[in-house]
Amino acid sequence: MRKWFSVFLMAVCGASAVRAQIDVRHCPADAKWVMHLDVKALSAAPMGRFIQKSLDAEALRRMDALKAMSGIDLTNDVDSVVLCGKGGAQAGGVMYASGRFDIAKLTAIAGGGKEFQNRVFGKRSLLSWSDHGKRTALCFVDPTLVVMSQNEKQVEEAVDLIDGKKPGMGAEQGFAKVLAHDTGRFFSFQANNLEALAGSNPQFQLFKQAEAMLFELGQLEGANGIDCSLALKAPNVEMAQQLNQAALGLQALVMLQAAQNPDAAALAQGVKVALQDTVLTVNLKLPEETLKKMMQLQVAQREAAQAARQAKREAAPDAAKQPERPAF
Repeated sequence: MRKWFSVFLMAVCGASAVRAQIDVRHCPADAKWVMHLDVKALSAAPMGRFIQKSLDAEALRRMDALKAMSGIDLTNDVDSVVLCGKGGAQAGGVMYASGRFDIAKLTAIAGGGKEFQNRVFGKRSLLSWSDHGKRTALCFVDPTLVVMSQNEKQVEEAVDLIDGKKPGMGAEQGFAKVLAHDTGRFFSFQANNLEALAGSNPQFQLFKQAEAMLFELGQLEGANGIDCSLALKAPNVEMAQQLNQAALGLQALVMLQAAQNPDAAALAQGVKVALQDTVLTVNLKLPEETLKKMMQLQVAQREAAQAARQAKREAAPDAAKQPERPAF
């Protein structure tokens, strides 16, 4: 997965100043969920600059290593990344990245993958390699658009949709808003089949009762921070009321645990829950001060985990270590 993700990052980071918008017609007509990460909008927002300044040493080291290997600057060149799928997370999906790509160089990098193949696909090439027992496929549609998936057939279908050989998703399906560029919004996710998407994951059981979901992250107005918004559409008024009660109950439960987890309780207190007909909305505003605390906590937890692993290795008895080879 690391190899697959690294090549994908290198592909998306060659974006030019001109926005290459990924069209809703490029997605399959039977897609059930779409996710859009508008990195250009994030980079232009105060929140994007805050995130860049908050990166820890490990993140900066990885970015520098990627730049040294590919010549691509992650902080300035990313444009837009779109993912869409037809079912649950197990079924996977297809990724689209807009930008400007050095096809020859990136093909050479992908060629270092295990069991690499480069086969002719119409006027293009379809690259594939093995990654932890799974095949990953990639196709450069042109120097401004790349398609990638762990399902080769989905890559072929996506390229045919882009070429207009097959009918794609229509704007009336509601995903056009998710794919639209909005200077105040940098992340959006919409799903129209939550039962299939949630599967057996216990953390998503609440969402299974809804018909559709829209989750958005954007720049907080009036101050630096993130505005989080979640909308759930229920099949009827009764179910909407049940979802409302469940959300309010979960909020109250977290707030009651203020003594054990004051930070989580403070966040829960700021959540706004509203119900209108069959649509439940949940909104949370995270100012810069709260985000700093959350990032510092994540860094501290990661460093503590690394220190614990190092201490465990150092405390291991010599007998458990591999014997050194004799010198000849």
